[in-house]
Amino acid sequence: MNPRQRRGILLMIVAGIGALAITFTMVSYIGSLQAEMGSYRTVLQLNTDVPADEPLDESMFKETEVPAKFFQDSFVKQLSDLDLGSNQAPVAAAALDEGTLLQTSMVTSAPDLKSGEREVAVMVDAEAGVAGKLRPGSKVDVYGAVDPQQEDDQPCVVRALTEVEVIESGAARTGDDEEAQQANQLPVTFRLSPEETLELNYVESFSNSLRLALISSEGGGKPGTSEVCSDSLSDLGSSDDGQE
Repeated sequence: MNPRQRRGILLMIVAGIGALAITFTMVSYIGSLQAEMGSYRTVLQLNTDVPADEPLDESMFKETEVPAKFFQDSFVKQLSDLDLGSNQAPVAAAALDEGTLLQTSMVTSAPDLKSGEREVAVMVDAEAGVAGKLRPGSKVDVYGAVDPQQEDDQPCVVRALTEVEVIESGAARTGDDEEAQQANQLPVTFRLSPEETLELNYVESFSNSLRLALISSEGGGKPGTSEVCSDSLSDLGSSDDGQE
């Protein structure tokens, strides 16, 4: 065997040892990944886009597996967790994209509304929303402060709605939001008739502030006048001065 052949054999031996070392390294790395990931857990994944408030059904989901390391308790694990066979099938809380791993926060109960009713939500300041005292079933009056639209008009406060039912009241938003107007606000959802829905949207759009007044569980009594303007307050002040 000449020197060139010996060098070739030596290179083949070194290459074989290198290949074995690389193979051993890869096997060890894959084994460490599997040990780190742990076992796999089954979750539900959307196989189609779902618009917000769309009722959910079985055809929208497929089962998939995720490593136990990335599994969260908020994941929906099986169809039976969604109660799809009930009279009020759950709906998407927001628009969901195909491929999304479903979580409980993405699903909400279908509105429990009677024929002709509407479910409407508005954002109000925490203070104007009765400082966290609202509960599902609470009754409130809705007031709006309206600026004068013309030079001769008076600024007024109007009661747009009387004794409307609160379906849900969210938690106040606090912290460093990019939009300052969203800070310290909470969503309040009402059960309304179509006419009340129009009135609420109008006062929310054209008033510079919206305020809720919580009504006693014993009833609201006679609500009195539905509008107070600056001139009527002046008349009231003059009347009080006359009585003194």
